[in-house]
Amino acid sequence: MVKKKIRAEALARRIALSNADFWHLNDQLLEQIKAFDWSNINYLHIFLPIKEKKEIDTFDFLSYFKIHHPRIKIVIPRSDFENISLSNVLFDHEHTILVKNKYQIPEPLYGKIISSDKIDAVLVPLLAFDNLGNRIGYGAGFYDRFLNTCRVDCKKIGLSFYEVTTDLLPLESFDQLLTHCITPKRTYIF
Repeated sequence: MVKKKIRAEALARRIALSNADFWHLNDQLLEQIKAFDWSNINYLHIFLPIKEKKEIDTFDFLSYFKIHHPRIKIVIPRSDFENISLSNVLFDHEHTILVKNKYQIPEPLYGKIISSDKIDAVLVPLLAFDNLGNRIGYGAGFYDRFLNTCRVDCKKIGLSFYEVTTDLLPLESFDQLLTHCITPKRTYIF
């Protein structure tokens, strides 16, 4: 029940953002992305935003990586709702065709599947996080299951418009901890 309440409050807060505030926070997040050390990253998994839920617009991040880190291979998720799992599809700026699934998540229609063990860092969607690296997402468990398949040394980087939640979030046995969380003001390291 506690997670459900935190989830609802965090989502309502984000959806209430004005367009100006949303883009200001998104631009600040991009500045933090630019300051992060990407030198040891070869494969980077980036989620694509549900615009209807005012998720962080990671399309700006895709453009940044294309121009400033062209050697990094970008991987984007495709959901399998029957198995509650994600496939990692290699993203190509010119050829990847995106379609929205039933939850309005843009996903690649086709593309080369990349094994989770190749991924060096994952940008993780979330609604709230605490100072230990616990996160709350939408509750289906897609990212917890996916992160569990990644290498132990894979960086699990949350993205949040808001700073750390002061209270410790409820933790369940299958929850995967973040290694970092990037906000408009700073990068947390756990």
